[in-house]
Amino acid sequence: MTHFQNLTEAVSTMRARGFVNTFTIQHQRVYCSEQSCELSPNQLTLLERHTVPSSTSQSGQQEVYGFRTDNNLLGIMTDIYAEYDADEFHSVFRQCRQTE
Repeated sequence: MTHFQNLTEAVSTMRARGFVNTFTIQHQRVYCSEQSCELSPNQLTLLERHTVPSSTSQSGQQEVYGFRTDNNLLGIMTDIYAEYDADEFHSVFRQCRQTE
């Protein structure tokens, strides 16, 4: 497992490895700004998950996730939305497929 010093390092390393899209949660759906499209959470498969230190989050750490869509787009999502609406974040995240 890769260990990152902070969120910036994690995101930049993942982007260099092809996770070029950004996924955010909006109204129980996932939005991809680069593709200007909405996705159902069950169209995403979680490929990797990293926990990094964060002085700006309530817990002192933040998570960054690497997802693949059904049409093979790679993208990143962070758990920052969970700080604003933890229930909605966890509801959407649970619908995403997990790799074995």
